[in-house]
Amino acid sequence: MPVQEMAVSPVKSLYWEQFPPMTQRRVYCTPVYHEGLLYVLGGCSETGAPLDSVEVLDVESQTWSQLPPLPTARAGASAVALGGQVMVLGGMNQQQTPLPSVEMYHPDEGKWETKASLGQPSMGVTTVERGKKWEYMVVALFFKADVG
Repeated sequence: MPVQEMAVSPVKSLYWEQFPPMTQRRVYCTPVYHEGLLYVLGGCSETGAPLDSVEVLDVESQTWSQLPPLPTARAGASAVALGGQVMVLGGMNQQQTPLPSVEMYHPDEGKWETKASLGQPSMGVTTVERGKKWEYMVVALFFKADVG
Protein backbone atom coordinates (compact mmCIF):
# COMPACT_ATOMS: atom_id res chain seq x y z
CA MET A 1 0.00 0.00 0.00
CA PRO A 2 1.51 3.35 -1.00
CA VAL A 3 2.18 5.72 1.89
CA GLN A 4 3.11 9.35 2.38
CA GLU A 5 5.31 8.82 5.43
CA MET A 6 9.09 8.69 5.78
CA ALA A 7 10.99 8.04 9.01
CA VAL A 8 14.61 8.09 10.15
CA SER A 9 16.51 6.53 13.04
CA PRO A 10 19.87 7.73 14.38
CA VAL A 11 22.16 4.70 14.35
CA LYS A 12 23.32 5.15 17.94
CA SER A 13 19.90 5.43 19.59
CA LEU A 14 17.72 3.44 17.16
CA TYR A 15 14.54 5.40 17.77
CA TRP A 16 12.35 6.41 14.83
CA GLU A 17 11.50 10.00 13.99
CA GLN A 18 8.59 10.54 11.63
CA PHE A 19 8.85 13.20 8.92
CA PRO A 20 5.91 15.27 7.67
CA PRO A 21 3.79 13.51 5.00
CA MET A 22 4.96 13.72 1.40
CA THR A 23 2.63 15.32 -1.12
CA GLN A 24 2.18 12.07 -3.08
CA ARG A 25 1.56 8.55 -1.80
CA ARG A 26 4.16 6.06 -3.03
CA VAL A 27 5.58 2.60 -2.37
CA TYR A 28 8.86 1.01 -3.57
CA CYS A 29 10.37 4.49 -3.75
CA THR A 30 14.09 5.22 -3.50
CA PRO A 31 15.38 7.55 -0.76
CA VAL A 32 18.84 9.12 -0.70
CA TYR A 33 20.25 11.75 1.68
CA HIS A 34 22.56 14.51 0.47
CA GLU A 35 23.67 17.75 2.17
CA GLY A 36 20.70 18.16 4.51
CA LEU A 37 18.14 17.03 1.95
CA LEU A 38 16.27 13.73 1.77
CA TYR A 39 15.41 12.92 -1.85
CA VAL A 40 12.55 10.47 -2.51
CA LEU A 41 12.66 9.23 -6.10
CA GLY A 42 9.97 7.43 -8.08
CA GLY A 43 8.18 4.43 -6.61
CA CYS A 44 4.69 3.17 -7.44
CA SER A 45 1.39 5.01 -7.15
CA GLU A 46 -1.78 3.67 -5.56
CA THR A 47 -2.63 2.06 -8.91
CA GLY A 48 0.76 0.32 -9.09
CA ALA A 49 2.12 2.51 -11.89
CA PRO A 50 5.79 3.55 -11.62
CA LEU A 51 6.25 7.24 -10.84
CA ASP A 52 8.59 9.81 -12.33
CA SER A 53 7.97 12.29 -9.51
CA VAL A 54 10.68 13.40 -7.08
CA GLU A 55 10.15 15.03 -3.70
CA VAL A 56 12.84 16.45 -1.44
CA LEU A 57 12.64 17.10 2.29
CA ASP A 58 14.70 19.87 3.84
CA VAL A 59 15.50 18.00 7.05
CA GLU A 60 16.17 21.21 9.00
CA SER A 61 12.92 23.01 8.13
CA GLN A 62 10.89 19.78 7.76
CA THR A 63 9.36 21.00 4.47
CA TRP A 64 8.84 19.01 1.27
CA SER A 65 9.19 20.40 -2.23
CA GLN A 66 8.86 18.98 -5.74
CA LEU A 67 11.82 18.57 -8.10
CA PRO A 68 11.78 18.10 -11.87
CA PRO A 69 10.50 14.61 -12.76
CA LEU A 70 12.82 11.70 -13.45
CA PRO A 71 13.43 11.17 -17.18
CA THR A 72 12.33 7.54 -16.64
CA ALA A 73 9.46 6.54 -14.33
CA ARG A 74 10.73 3.75 -12.06
CA ALA A 75 10.12 1.79 -8.87
CA GLY A 76 12.51 -0.39 -6.86
CA ALA A 77 15.57 1.54 -8.02
CA SER A 78 18.72 2.53 -6.15
CA ALA A 79 20.25 5.94 -5.60
CA VAL A 80 23.50 7.35 -4.29
CA ALA A 81 24.88 10.86 -3.74
CA LEU A 82 28.18 11.28 -5.58
CA GLY A 83 30.24 14.42 -6.08
CA GLY A 84 27.41 16.77 -5.13
CA GLN A 85 24.92 15.04 -7.42
CA VAL A 86 22.27 12.34 -7.03
CA MET A 87 22.43 9.23 -9.22
CA VAL A 88 19.48 6.83 -9.66
CA LEU A 89 20.04 3.38 -11.18
CA GLY A 90 17.85 0.57 -12.48
CA GLY A 91 14.45 -0.25 -11.05
CA MET A 92 11.42 -1.51 -12.95
CA ASN A 93 8.98 -0.06 -15.45
CA GLN A 94 5.18 -0.34 -15.96
CA GLN A 95 5.52 -3.95 -17.20
CA GLN A 96 7.62 -4.80 -14.09
CA THR A 97 10.62 -5.30 -16.35
CA PRO A 98 14.06 -4.35 -14.96
CA LEU A 99 15.53 -1.11 -16.32
CA PRO A 100 19.12 -0.50 -17.47
CA SER A 101 18.85 3.30 -17.26
CA VAL A 102 20.99 5.57 -15.08
CA GLU A 103 20.14 9.21 -14.45
CA MET A 104 21.98 11.98 -12.59
CA TYR A 105 20.37 14.98 -10.89
CA HIS A 106 22.42 18.18 -10.74
CA PRO A 107 21.08 20.18 -7.74
CA ASP A 108 22.98 23.33 -8.74
CA GLU A 109 21.31 23.31 -12.19
CA GLY A 110 17.98 21.77 -11.13
CA LYS A 111 17.98 19.25 -13.98
CA TRP A 112 18.40 15.56 -14.78
CA GLU A 113 20.97 14.07 -17.14
CA THR A 114 20.77 10.61 -18.71
CA LYS A 115 24.02 8.67 -18.18
CA ALA A 116 25.39 5.47 -19.73
CA SER A 117 23.11 2.50 -19.09
CA LEU A 118 23.95 -0.38 -16.77
CA GLY A 119 25.46 -3.42 -18.46
CA GLN A 120 22.31 -5.37 -17.67
CA PRO A 121 18.79 -4.26 -16.73
CA SER A 122 18.55 -4.39 -12.93
CA MET A 123 16.04 -4.07 -10.13
CA GLY A 124 16.57 -4.49 -6.40
CA VAL A 125 19.89 -2.69 -6.83
CA THR A 126 22.00 -1.61 -3.85
CA THR A 127 24.46 1.23 -4.36
CA VAL A 128 27.19 2.21 -1.90
CA GLU A 129 29.36 5.33 -1.92
CA ARG A 130 32.97 4.92 -0.84
CA GLY A 131 34.66 8.06 0.38
CA LYS A 132 34.32 11.40 -1.34
CA LYS A 133 35.56 10.22 -4.71
CA TRP A 134 33.51 8.97 -7.62
CA GLU A 135 33.88 5.40 -6.43
CA TYR A 136 30.81 3.27 -6.12
CA MET A 137 29.80 -0.34 -6.01
CA VAL A 138 26.60 -1.76 -7.39
CA VAL A 139 25.24 -5.07 -6.19
CA ALA A 140 22.16 -6.12 -8.11
CA LEU A 141 19.56 -8.83 -8.26
CA PHE A 142 19.09 -9.84 -11.88
CA PHE A 143 16.43 -12.02 -13.31
CA LYS A 144 15.73 -13.35 -16.75
CA ALA A 145 12.41 -14.92 -17.62
CA ASP A 146 12.23 -17.73 -20.15
CA VAL A 147 9.21 -17.25 -22.37
CA GLY A 148 7.63 -20.05 -24.36
